[in-house]
Amino acid sequence: MLRFRQLLSVTAAALLIVTAGTAQAEWPEKPIKLIVPFKAGGSSDQMGRVVQAGIKESEALSQPVTIVNVGGHYSIGARRVMEAKPDGYNFLLIHLALMGGQGSGALDFGWKDFAPVASVGEFCLMPMVRKDSGIDSLEQLLTQAKDKPDSLIFGANLGAINHMGGLMLQETTPGAKFRFVQIGGGTANYTALTGAQTAVTVLSGAEVTKFTLLPDGSENPDSQIKPLAYTGSERFSGLPDIATTQELGYDVNFCIKSWFFAPKDTPQEAMDGFAAAIEKATQTDTYQDYLIKNGFANGIVTGDEMLEELQATWDRIEPIAKLAAQK
Repeated sequence: MLRFRQLLSVTAAALLIVTAGTAQAEWPEKPIKLIVPFKAGGSSDQMGRVVQAGIKESEALSQPVTIVNVGGHYSIGARRVMEAKPDGYNFLLIHLALMGGQGSGALDFGWKDFAPVASVGEFCLMPMVRKDSGIDSLEQLLTQAKDKPDSLIFGANLGAINHMGGLMLQETTPGAKFRFVQIGGGTANYTALTGAQTAVTVLSGAEVTKFTLLPDGSENPDSQIKPLAYTGSERFSGLPDIATTQELGYDVNFCIKSWFFAPKDTPQEAMDGFAAAIEKATQTDTYQDYLIKNGFANGIVTGDEMLEELQATWDRIEPIAKLAAQK
């Protein structure tokens, strides 16, 4: 009997240790997957990688963040996260395209089908043409779109920010009409524009910096494209000679934040943990230097404040997205 009681005590103690170890296990226990639903090189990819670098630099997480680029229409990668197991190891980095796609009917789901984690890094856009296009100003571009409707092929991701940005420009000039075609995100549109498959597109300040400037900030003599304006309220720091659309007399102000989402029902511990890691990343020199160089706004929004921001953005963008459905 004594031997039996000793055995029970040892077994109970072992179970207690195992149970305590399980209870103390904390997220993350394995690598975290961050899906960027665009090809490598675009604004979202750049933002994802600088946040990834900031998390590593700050040692904010005990496990690495792995970025997975999903090319094609952004709906493919977004849906992959929406339908992923809500285990705290699947996240999405996207922007206003999610709302544009929903409002235009390009998507049968939207931002409310995800759990919001954090909002960072606002950026603005630049209408771009080839240097050999013969178009040297935004006025010339819109005049040609008015005098010869549908003659200018506008590269876009239909329903996404470059599509809506083009529509905003088009609507400033009665009678103007671009011919919007499905190309993709920033990298794909840069390739299409330089390859003369399209005549015009819009790119973010970060993309323009990457595609037109050398590392020292000087102009790349091999660049084949040029910006015509900037849709921010102030001039882009990377190219200060480019006037804003409002300076040029066009009532267009179009800037976009990067949003981190998780699948619905993701454990709060994981969402809070990833949000805290992103916030630490935004405080690193790597991240801050990137913002300054590429004209991104600073700051991070999480929790209820992010929900309010998302709702306000949806109220503002839904009418434009519906217009995109008609074009």
